[in-house]
Amino acid sequence: MMKKIHGFSLVLFFAGTFLCLPSASGQRPGTWNVARGDAGHSGWQKVESKLSKDTIAGQFKFLWKIKLGEATKDTTSFSEPLLAFRLINSRGFKDLVLWAGTDTVYAVDSELGKMEWEKHFDAGASTNACGTSNLGIVLEAPRVINFAARPKPGQPRPPMPGPLAPSARRLGASAGGGGFGFKGIYILTDDGHLHEQVLTTGADFAPAVKFLPGPTGSSNGLNIIGDSIYTTTKRGCGNAENALWSMDMSSSEYPVSSYQLKSVTPLVSMGPTLANGAAYVVTGSGTSDSAAGIHADSIVALSEDGLKVKDWYTPSGAGSHKLQNITPVAFTYKQKKLLAAPGKNGSFVLLDSESLGGPDHDVPLAETPRISGARDGGWSGLASWQDAGGTTWVLASVPEPLDKGAKFETQNGAAAHGSIVAFKVEEKDGKTVLTPAWSSRDMINPAPPVIANGIVVALSEGDAKNHAVLYVLDADTGKELYSSGDAISTYAHLAGVAVGDGHAFFVTHDNMLYSFGIAMEH
Repeated sequence: MMKKIHGFSLVLFFAGTFLCLPSASGQRPGTWNVARGDAGHSGWQKVESKLSKDTIAGQFKFLWKIKLGEATKDTTSFSEPLLAFRLINSRGFKDLVLWAGTDTVYAVDSELGKMEWEKHFDAGASTNACGTSNLGIVLEAPRVINFAARPKPGQPRPPMPGPLAPSARRLGASAGGGGFGFKGIYILTDDGHLHEQVLTTGADFAPAVKFLPGPTGSSNGLNIIGDSIYTTTKRGCGNAENALWSMDMSSSEYPVSSYQLKSVTPLVSMGPTLANGAAYVVTGSGTSDSAAGIHADSIVALSEDGLKVKDWYTPSGAGSHKLQNITPVAFTYKQKKLLAAPGKNGSFVLLDSESLGGPDHDVPLAETPRISGARDGGWSGLASWQDAGGTTWVLASVPEPLDKGAKFETQNGAAAHGSIVAFKVEEKDGKTVLTPAWSSRDMINPAPPVIANGIVVALSEGDAKNHAVLYVLDADTGKELYSSGDAISTYAHLAGVAVGDGHAFFVTHDNMLYSFGIAMEH
């Protein structure tokens, strides 16, 4: 059921003056519109200023927690809060943290920890052979507005677009109004329909559109770039097949494209990585079919438009190794468009987006030694950032003990269960390499790391016997700067952390949303 919608919010909605104040840079403090923060899954909050090595000590602390509906059995899908800041509703400016359960989306005031709205979907996530999944959600990315732009002398300003007429509203359409435009949240339900809700109220913006075929089928992660939205499905999860899907929302026909993998399972818990005009997907074991563009145990690049195979990387000795369930991260290093991705048997590789594996599709740009074991059912996450000195880093969460042969320049204690590891991207002997830099303290099932202003926010998810612990690390050395100790009462499961505007948010397995950070000044 929807909470009561205030009349003033409806006026804002129908007038099309739902405001979202983006900066000219295109990213505002606090924005976290997709899992891992951006379409390339960088895990880097680039515009954070409140959190720093100097402010963590003495200021970073537990702020609040709130229960989001009734907990269900541990879901099988990755979930991460999303953040939308400086919105306007009937009570003025609001900063929201949003999270999706199995059948309900929740919007919470990120400063006060109070529920703003919740939206229930009858076609939530059903239980199938793959277990229960959370609803998929993404936010429309903030629009870039150049406030300093001025028309030429004597040239009149172009007219501001008016509000979109109710009859013209459709999924993905901008509502116009004052140049700021409507911003919405997209939700993919288990019946394959994509919905769009008003971000300030949760109200329906336009009729839902069929995205995935079949009456049911759990998806794995949503991602969005421009007017196109992407997800993956796995065979055996309802009526779904092993496939990657995209839908073009710029057309009222909503054309859907798919990349069918037949017996090969996609390994992308967070959805495909979108960068360099491509959608990247990691594939698991199965039967390859080169003529059909199906490559098992590989990193495959597909065209953003139409999902046609552009390139792929298959490690040598295919069939004798397994790739981990790790979503690649895209980044730029010295004008090179690179990808960090899982390598064979617990290593990591660097791939050049211009040629993923060379002419034979089996030679990476660089590969690390084996870092840890690639366990069945295990998953991990990558991140990338650039420090103030220009050094490019790649970080990874490792859910297993480090391999004896994995040597890091700085090791912050023994890690019997798991850890966060960091590599520097460097040039050595004319080659681009991943140089092991540091490994963190011990963590149990570490979540994918998030980097912000020289610090790393890392969640040790724990397990049925150990509660979760939130850590803040020095991004240069891996040194522990903060620990939540016993502040978190239970464990988290397949959970991501969202960071923005001096706060870190995550949800534990019992549907408890936690906020840690620097308290707002009153």
